[in-house]
Amino acid sequence: MRNFQIFLVIFFCLTQTAQAGDKSVGETLGDDATEYYKDMKRIFSSPARFSTTQWLVLGSALGATASAYLVEEDVRAFAQENHTPFLDALMPVGDYYGRMVSSTALSSVIYLGGLTFDDRETRLTGRAAIEAVTFSLAITGVMKVLFGRSRPYTEHGHAQFNWLETQEQFLSFPSGHSTAAFALSSALSVRIDRPWATAGLYSLAAITLLNRMYDDKHWLSDTVMGAAIGTAIGIAVGKMVNKEAEQTGDEKVSGAPLEVPIVSVSF
Repeated sequence: MRNFQIFLVIFFCLTQTAQAGDKSVGETLGDDATEYYKDMKRIFSSPARFSTTQWLVLGSALGATASAYLVEEDVRAFAQENHTPFLDALMPVGDYYGRMVSSTALSSVIYLGGLTFDDRETRLTGRAAIEAVTFSLAITGVMKVLFGRSRPYTEHGHAQFNWLETQEQFLSFPSGHSTAAFALSSALSVRIDRPWATAGLYSLAAITLLNRMYDDKHWLSDTVMGAAIGTAIGIAVGKMVNKEAEQTGDEKVSGAPLEVPIVSVSF
């Protein structure tokens, strides 16, 4: 609640004097809310338009998750037996980066910065990050409750699925931290489109993935599936926003539809 209150204070302070081109802040926010809704519909309806290649990629992701399932008891043992002072200092970075409040706050700061300083590209980058995180975590959240998988620290074993659970210790699959981290990194990587940014962003996401096993919060397959969901949604949203950014003002006024193939929404 405190974080939400701080966000509201920052939001209202920044938007008191902000203008976005020829539009008021309210009009810009309304336009972005409309685009957010359109992107959400494209993302969640995209499986109905998957090509054969996309289904094969999805199958490959599921296969990778299944393969991880077969070895994750050994991976857990290895992770727990190899704690070092260096890793103890590094792993919290991944924990922080993958938290929902952290990814949402960073995305919001980017968005509000673009809104405040009338920088359309920055504002769209922030919106892409917000969309990637919220859309992917919505999918992960539903799957967590549906599968009800026991977390490693409960010592119930990796094969314990309770189904339709809401208790924290039974919300292991998929990893929410991995989902958020890879969604944020993927969306920002597509928008920034620089090798150094891509390397840095995915390195942070990888640390998050490792952190979840290092802290005994998730199994390997949890993190693999979370990373797949976050990456797929992040890349797809980034490409959609890139397409929107390429449109000219005249095209928007004419009402030309935004045609974006959701080819990236595949695992």
